Amino acid sequence: MAEEELISKKEVLELTGISYGQFYRWKREGLIPESWFIRKSTFTGQETFLPKQKILERIEKIKALKDTKSLEEIAQLLSPELKDRRFERDEVLGLGWLSREVLEYYETIRKESGPFSFRELIFLAVIETLRKHELDPEELNLVISTLLSSDFAKLQAKEFAWTLALARKELPGSFALLSRKPHLSFCVLFSQECLFDPQTQLVIKLELSKIVEDVKLKLGTL
Repeated sequence: MAEEELISKKEVLELTGISYGQFYRWKREGLIPESWFIRKSTFTGQETFLPKQKILERIEKIKALKDTKSLEEIAQLLSPELKDRRFERDEVLGLGWLSREVLEYYETIRKESGPFSFRELIFLAVIETLRKHELDPEELNLVISTLLSSDFAKLQAKEFAWTLALARKELPGSFALLSRKPHLSFCVLFSQECLFDPQTQLVIKLELSKIVEDVKLKLGTL
């Protein structure tokens, strides 16, 4: 898995058009996580870098929300802390971002319908995202069982700073007549970089913190 691309603080300000003062005010208000700031040595001395994709997406979200919400409201909206609220089945479907097929599929696993916790909404969002990929039914079940069996307290304690990955590795042998070679699929949750051997194909990589943010924005939950 490729190392996350970094961008300097100076480049962030240039690309987004925000001022130094605005940037650090957002940091003080908790809109930009402290853990994203990485100090590195350069030929000019120490310089601050941030994960490029994460910081650019975060700033776009802040800019889109700041005209209608206070910084405190935005910080709460973007924070990964869980809500105690329960969501009824019709309420979830009425939000318009989750398909009935996905909800019914999850209910067959759950063996009951609603109300759903915020944690379960994250699972539903993951399943909805997976619909865009060509997964075997066994692979979809593998991802869901991984989430359901994970130590959720640890995920919450680390502010959802986890990545979910599904990978495939072809099995040895000659299978010329098959449309797809037999393979071994596996799903992992990790909080740091994870390296697979070159013969392993990374099929899906989902950052749970981003899924949480997207769900909260769709819910408009504060």
